[in-house]
Amino acid sequence: MGNLKCLRTLSFFIVGQDAGEQIKELGCLNQLSGELDIRRLENVRDQEEARSANLAIKAKMNQVRFYWSLYADRKVNHCNDEEVLEGLCPHQNLKSLKIDGFSGKKFPSWMSSHFDYLIQINLERSKNCEQVPTLGHLPCLKALEIKEMDDVTCIGVEFYGMRSDVLFPALRTLTFWDMKKLVEWKDALEVTSARVVFPCLEELTIEYCEQLKGAPCHFPFLQKLNIKDVNNTALERISSNLTTLKSADIYRVSGHTFAPGQLFCTSIQSLRISDCGELSYIWDTSQPLISLEELTIRNCPKLRCFPRIQGLRCLDIDKCGFEVLTQLQLCTSLSELYIRACPDLKSLPDLQEFHSLAQLVINGCHNLKSIPDLGELCFLTRLVITNCSNITRLPEGSLKCLKSLEIGGYCEELDVFPSLNNFIQHSHTTLQYLELIGWAKLNSLPGEIQQFTALETLVIEGFDGIETLPEWLGNLSSLKELKIYHCNNLMYLPTTTTRLIKLEELRIWWCSKLKERCAKGSEEEWLKIAHIPEIVIL
Repeated sequence: MGNLKCLRTLSFFIVGQDAGEQIKELGCLNQLSGELDIRRLENVRDQEEARSANLAIKAKMNQVRFYWSLYADRKVNHCNDEEVLEGLCPHQNLKSLKIDGFSGKKFPSWMSSHFDYLIQINLERSKNCEQVPTLGHLPCLKALEIKEMDDVTCIGVEFYGMRSDVLFPALRTLTFWDMKKLVEWKDALEVTSARVVFPCLEELTIEYCEQLKGAPCHFPFLQKLNIKDVNNTALERISSNLTTLKSADIYRVSGHTFAPGQLFCTSIQSLRISDCGELSYIWDTSQPLISLEELTIRNCPKLRCFPRIQGLRCLDIDKCGFEVLTQLQLCTSLSELYIRACPDLKSLPDLQEFHSLAQLVINGCHNLKSIPDLGELCFLTRLVITNCSNITRLPEGSLKCLKSLEIGGYCEELDVFPSLNNFIQHSHTTLQYLELIGWAKLNSLPGEIQQFTALETLVIEGFDGIETLPEWLGNLSSLKELKIYHCNNLMYLPTTTTRLIKLEELRIWWCSKLKERCAKGSEEEWLKIAHIPEIVIL
């Protein structure tokens, strides 16, 4: 390879056990440009061998990535990662740097140099490093990821440096991920003489840093915050001075009984809170939130108080402890409402005033005995009311734009499926998707289905009492997909199935008797479906 003096592009270079000659060949390729990965660096013997790669004079190389194999996978281990990385100093024109699997305790001295064009840095799986490198002086650095540095306990002065009044002047995204021993991340304005820090930082992500308790509070232009598996004291500190935040994703924060108030700064538009088992309330003021447009709350079983919000467009509640949602009456601007797996929920507010509602999903709320009537929701295109075991009737409403309807899984004492007449009156020409979930007692499908003349997809699930599908199924002339799931006693398809000339897909899953009768080439059931282009039977 060393003879290819004019070679300009080399995607990756794997160092074999005869590292010396190979690295020297790489050093001869002075015209290389663009990107280069160098892998299995554990095979390089010392700093001199590494230096023979001549990366420092490759001015056209703008992205390099250095990889060491996982410690347990190394066939050769010279225990000299620090020396090798010191010898791999790249040219100062470098724009992107990645170091992965480095097992030294400290990063090379050249990382503190003036790489004035460096835009992106990724440091991953440097599990023995005790300090992060000094990077705060880099003038063009926009993206920084530091992952799996298991021995770092504190991020302080060494991270920021002492060279400038403005630290991390161009940084836009910062990620700390899986820092198992990290306890404190110090604020630059408290430990350095800098006047400004993170003036351009827009997105901060901290995940799997369970020990982290101390963190900075100066993020003057932060717009997106992602926190996962972090102590609540760190979250409170980070959010204590936010004024520009637009989006926050808070996941599995320990000691988190309430959401820090500053998360609800005047600019926030989207908030997601998940798996916070101790969370009991979100917002502790009588003042309504006016900027929030999207709110997702998932798996917070102790949460019983809903915040006052005006202007909300999307609300997603899943596995929470709400009994009532009184404050929901303020959210009449909602276009999407999802309420799932809330076993304590007993009632819903009047929904007739939610004139902008386009999607309404209610699933797995077993204490609900009824759904309020929907009135004239002119924009509602999707309605889901499923697996609510105390429901005995469907709500009334004038739903003129309804395209998708998923219903069923109701009180098993019912001998027949609740009437669909309320939907037929206004949606018989608009409904395109219908999913019905039955229960053991039911031995027939609702006959009203045949009046949905525009129906393109029909899903039938859990009708264990049915042995044969009705002949009127063949009247659904627009049907393109028919899906039948978990109908254990179903044996016969209607003879009119052959009239469904638009039917493109048939799925029969977990219907043991029908599966046997529909096997290719067997009995008359196969003749009924042989014309369908795609058939999936499980």
